[in-house]
Amino acid sequence: MNIGSSTRRLRHREADLVGLLDAAERAFSEKGYHATSIRDIAREAGFSVGGVYQFFTSKDELYLRVVESQWEFFFGLLDEAKKAEGARAKLEALTAAMFRTFEERRGFFRLFLSERGRLTAAFSGQVAERVGAHTHRLREQLVDLMQQGVEAGALRPGDPGMLASAYLGMVHNCIFEALSSGAPRPTRTAAEVLSLFLDGAAGGGVPRHGGAA
Repeated sequence: MNIGSSTRRLRHREADLVGLLDAAERAFSEKGYHATSIRDIAREAGFSVGGVYQFFTSKDELYLRVVESQWEFFFGLLDEAKKAEGARAKLEALTAAMFRTFEERRGFFRLFLSERGRLTAAFSGQVAERVGAHTHRLREQLVDLMQQGVEAGALRPGDPGMLASAYLGMVHNCIFEALSSGAPRPTRTAAEVLSLFLDGAAGGGVPRHGGAA
């Protein structure tokens, strides 16, 4: 057995998979889940239809894998954010990672939210199960980060779970506002959102944005 040849084939297959997932994300984002066919995705990726089926047995399976790839992208950014020094720096890097994920994957983000209600009950359940698992993982990491902040004195004593919920609520609201308005990115920066979360609405520490109050 030629180990070098096998390694090259594996690398080519992995590269083909990445290209296929990128093409599927673009196709789904542009046309929507229901209007996108395997043939559309194959054309976008430069594959034959049979080539797509070498990786995935159905459009549902491919869509689920694209959903997974969005989370993998985000958790890769999150792992980098957690390398920052100190609770505040970690939270600012995390907020920036959330905003970057939205900005770079906006089309699929919009599609995912708009079409979930149109999926069959069984498939919708599969999607919800995957998303729920990743959301739980994110929340666990946030709670742990809030606990670190409390212990370090960067956050006031309190329930880390409640702090995580408050933080997520603020970040998600900024993202959903941008999504609903058609803006390419949230109107507030990561630093501004984090300042409001950490310093509070009553204080004078919230930075101005674009010269406006």
